[in-house]
Amino acid sequence: PPGPTTCSFSGWTNDQKPAIQVRAAASAESKVVGTLPTTRGDGPDPTIDYYSVTFDVTEARDGWLKIRNASDDKTGNDQPRPRPVYPGEGWIKADDARIGIQSARGYARPDADSERILDLGSDWLTERATVQGIVACDGDWLLLDYEMRNNDKFEPLAAKDRTQGRAWFRGICESSETTCDMRSVDK
Repeated sequence: PPGPTTCSFSGWTNDQKPAIQVRAAASAESKVVGTLPTTRGDGPDPTIDYYSVTFDVTEARDGWLKIRNASDDKTGNDQPRPRPVYPGEGWIKADDARIGIQSARGYARPDADSERILDLGSDWLTERATVQGIVACDGDWLLLDYEMRNNDKFEPLAAKDRTQGRAWFRGICESSETTCDMRSVDK
């Protein structure tokens, strides 16, 4: 869709960088207002099991996501030991966010009656593909860029076998620690 889209889902940080910059506007030139730590590398305390920082997403625009309420409350063993995070509103690059998709079907529009672009049978998208970025939102649907990977090893496919695509999915799992095990949206 042209222009920004309104979102209402939660996600977590991608671990490809040591920290994710939160900016004042949807632009790489915009002022950095804070950062979100990731699970890449060792954290400040080796006795702590670090989880990804979670956040709410309210808007998608031009490869950026507007976030708020970032939290690291789940980090820790017996007691929470959150790292410092920027909890306010700001923008992160869309490929710095992760979500789970518990659906095998991707569509041309945010409508299960529209053309089906991808059907993975009984496998969920995030079991068979890496979400490359969140493009747009519409209700409980997300427009996602994805790249298929080797199903058995969770590794990228050889360059000649890679399939990239863009489709609308629903069945959003907002937990990085476990599968959501919700009722299937594919029936």
